[in-house]
Amino acid sequence: MAKRAARAKTEAGDGNLPVEAKALTPQQEIDELSIQPRAQPKAVPETTASVMWFVQSGGDDEIAAWWSEQRDVGLREFWMLPGNDILAGAVSSMVKKFKAMSWVVEGPQRVVGHYQNVLSEAEFGHGWGTLLGKTLTDYLTQDKGAFWELIGRGKPDEAIEGKVLGVAHLDSAACQLTGDPVYPVLYRTPKDKISHKMHATRVVHLVDMPSPNQGMNSIGFCAVSRVIAASNVLLKLAKYKNEKLSDLPQSGLLLFNNLMPTKWEDATANYQRERRRMGQELWTNVMTLFGIDPAHPVSAEFINFAGLPDAFDEREATDIYVNIVALAFGVDVREFWPLSAGPMGTAAETLIMHQKARGKGVGDIVSTLERVVNWKILAPSVSFGFDFRDDEEDRQRAELDKARTETIMSMWQPPKAEGEEMPVTRAELRQMLADNVGDYFKEDFLEVDVTEEVEATDTEREEKQMMRDRFGPRVSMDHKGVVRPLDGRRNGRLAVDEVLTAVEHNYRAGLVEAEDLAEFAMGELLDRRRANGG
Repeated sequence: MAKRAARAKTEAGDGNLPVEAKALTPQQEIDELSIQPRAQPKAVPETTASVMWFVQSGGDDEIAAWWSEQRDVGLREFWMLPGNDILAGAVSSMVKKFKAMSWVVEGPQRVVGHYQNVLSEAEFGHGWGTLLGKTLTDYLTQDKGAFWELIGRGKPDEAIEGKVLGVAHLDSAACQLTGDPVYPVLYRTPKDKISHKMHATRVVHLVDMPSPNQGMNSIGFCAVSRVIAASNVLLKLAKYKNEKLSDLPQSGLLLFNNLMPTKWEDATANYQRERRRMGQELWTNVMTLFGIDPAHPVSAEFINFAGLPDAFDEREATDIYVNIVALAFGVDVREFWPLSAGPMGTAAETLIMHQKARGKGVGDIVSTLERVVNWKILAPSVSFGFDFRDDEEDRQRAELDKARTETIMSMWQPPKAEGEEMPVTRAELRQMLADNVGDYFKEDFLEVDVTEEVEATDTEREEKQMMRDRFGPRVSMDHKGVVRPLDGRRNGRLAVDEVLTAVEHNYRAGLVEAEDLAEFAMGELLDRRRANGG
């Protein structure tokens, strides 16, 4: 590629002497393969100039009708307007909620290590949190949705060759949906306006509520689009309050009686001169105006063009708006706004509302991201998932596991006499616990796994062992790089070796101290000797 050749030429100096090109690091290779100019190294000047763009804002109805490119431009500005504090807070709350979620990748250890690094070093090394923050901001605020570039080897306008090496966010404003299944997205670099056809294996499109209209090419209807009307009401309320609190006159009609226009203009000019002389910017003196003829006193009447409706309650209006925002984002209203007063409902109602909200907006985003990562990025032998359980769900699961355990253990009745047949054997009891209370009783809890015991052919055993030798044992690796073995302990010696391998990996990653590693290894060695009668 031209970029790679240019880099090699630069590293080789003047080209007179044969110099071997340096091997690229994984991150450098990702930068080279990306179509985005921002991934390329740039010469940083010693001095920089600041450039400010001044854009005249539109009126109240500045958001274009659904749908056009101009609508997404307006939406990107709309949710950050001064006075749109609650909507901006809702977007921020949703983004931070997902950035704080932990996730795990499960599969063969060597394969898991590669894809865990792809996700952790996403967005050109800035990390998963940066990628997710940009993605969800576009997903929640753009009808067009959010886009990812999947970086891999091969020609940029053809299918990826081999595995995915990196993931990066694409600016939604620079992407155009084509409706073509092979090249679904056309990406234009913001500066040089060069168009790139994105192959389906190199791009990901995430959109909220895609249109069923085939001609719209899966344009959606984002959360911010669903609250434009309600947000405009609060924006106008904020504007009204600002005008009330400022010393500038509101828009309206001022009627004078017994006052010539020149007299009013002179009085106003004198007032402004006095303000400048006193250095008054925020707080000013009262403007005075004297009449000459007592028989015809000067009077003024102000007719306001804008005012609040009768019996208007700002707190009630704000509460209604927050409920509308929560409805549009598909979450419980308490996700954005605490219930500090009024009836809160029973504990059961609160729990039901929380569970329903988790199955709407948050659940939809979680399942969307998991499907995209599993189908478009990971190998078939690897799976990705969020740790979506919260404290309340953990408590409910623990109570359910406790009830199952007590029910199963109630079947156990020790024999009263020698030779008496028991309702369930010790092995059957352990099997039921492992099958039904899996969070605590794993496969290694069993002496023999009866439920999953199947007869495998010699070919199946050889294939399984070959995969194990090539890619390593099945493990779970979280976003911090902590490794946990997944395979059962049908072979005790093999399972101990897998655990030691995982602990050694965590030690090399700086997650385990050397003393802990030595203590763990010594304990396993002593357990082996005891088991062998040593």
